[in-house]
Amino acid sequence: MSQYFEPNAAVSDYRTLQLNFRGKNLTYNTNAGLFSYTEPDPNSIMLLRHMCTCEHLSGDFLDLGCGWGLIGIALASAFNINLTMSDINPLALEFAESNAKLNNIKARVIESNGFEAFSSDDKFDCIALNPPIHAGKEVCFKLFEESALHLKPGGHFWIVMLDKHGAKTALKKIRDIYGITELIYKNKGVNVLRATFSA
Repeated sequence: MSQYFEPNAAVSDYRTLQLNFRGKNLTYNTNAGLFSYTEPDPNSIMLLRHMCTCEHLSGDFLDLGCGWGLIGIALASAFNINLTMSDINPLALEFAESNAKLNNIKARVIESNGFEAFSSDDKFDCIALNPPIHAGKEVCFKLFEESALHLKPGGHFWIVMLDKHGAKTALKKIRDIYGITELIYKNKGVNVLRATFSA
């Protein structure tokens, strides 16, 4: 069976989802083979909520492992950001790109396994990630490490993780990489983390 983080995920079940975000009604099209294609992922929604309350976003923003574009498009609808969305799955990117257009959002879309398709000059003020846990710890830790290489000084790296998916270990790893790490939210096994890159 193909997984949502693999580039060959299948298509079979078309859906249209609605999200009201900070007073704006957003529409997303999704399909089978994509992560959380039947409804917006509640953990991603939790990440969005706390990103919005903790800082005013601006500048260059990367939705890493964007899927069908939930996080990046929602934030771009509310903040003045230069949005880049990336994913390993070309199907996900097709939907992310079309969803951006559907919601009148300008976005750069990059097919990439992690940061392989990025240049060393691609730097961001903020990177958000809902880690592909089922791809394995090594894959997730590599994304944590490479994100630090693509943040501008003072830039923020945000993730959401569940206790049952190894949030404690992930927090330790992120602290080792970034140093400045804040547990913004923790409740019922859900953790929202923000790390700050200092050059």
